[in-house]
Amino acid sequence: MGKIDGCLKAVFISFNCLFTCLGGMLIYGLIRISPSDYEMKGIDAPNVIWLWVFAVITLLISLLGSHAARTENKCGLKLFAVLMGLGMVLMLIFGVAVVVLKKQEMENFRSPKVAQEFLKDDEKKHLLETLQEHLHCCGWAGVEDWGSVVPKSCHCTPSYEECKPNPQGSIGPSSVYSKSCGEILGDYVEYAVKVGLCIIFGFAFVAMMGLIISANMINQISRHDRAGMSAFAMKAY
Repeated sequence: MGKIDGCLKAVFISFNCLFTCLGGMLIYGLIRISPSDYEMKGIDAPNVIWLWVFAVITLLISLLGSHAARTENKCGLKLFAVLMGLGMVLMLIFGVAVVVLKKQEMENFRSPKVAQEFLKDDEKKHLLETLQEHLHCCGWAGVEDWGSVVPKSCHCTPSYEECKPNPQGSIGPSSVYSKSCGEILGDYVEYAVKVGLCIIFGFAFVAMMGLIISANMINQISRHDRAGMSAFAMKAY
C-alpha cells in the first residue's frame, strides 16, 4: 500500500500532466514558428525568450511534480512545493503591479501627447487616418487633434453612427465621429489587460492549489514513515 492517498495522487498527477501538455505544446509551437513569422506578428526577441522560459519551466516543474508523486519522493515534493510557493508569490506581485499601474498607463495611452506623436510626420498621419476609417473614430484624443483641417476619414453619417458637429471654424466634413481612436483602442487594450490579469491570477490560484496538495502529500508520507518507525520500535522492544 502506498504512502499517499490514491485519489489525491491521481488528481495531482493528472493536474501536472495537463501542464506538461501545455508546456510541450508551447515549445512545439515556438519551434514551428520561424524568426520571420515573429517579425510579421510584431513579436520582438525579448518576448520570444520569455515565452521559451515560461514553456520550459512549465514543462520541467510539471514533470518534477508527476515524478515525485508517482515515486512518493518526499524531497521532490518539497522542491515542487517551494517552486509553487515562489510562482504564486511572483504571480501575485506581478498581478498587483499591473492593477496599480493600469489606470495611469491607460490615461497616458489616451492622452493628447500620443496624438502629437501621430501628427509629427505624414506616415503616422496616414496610419491615424486608416484607424479612423476602420474604427469609426476621429483623432487620437478627439477631433481637436486635427486643428482647423479635419480629414475626410472623420466623416460620419448621422443615421448610422454616433456623430457630432465639426467644430466651428474647421474645414472638413460637417459631422464627425464622436469617439476618439484612443478611446476605442484603449477599450480594446483594457480588455486585453483584464484577460491577462485573469490568466495571471488564475496561474497564482493553480500554484496555490499545487502547494496545498503537495504539502498534504508530504504530510501523508511523514505520517506513514512515523507510523512505520513506531511499529518497528515496538517490534524491536
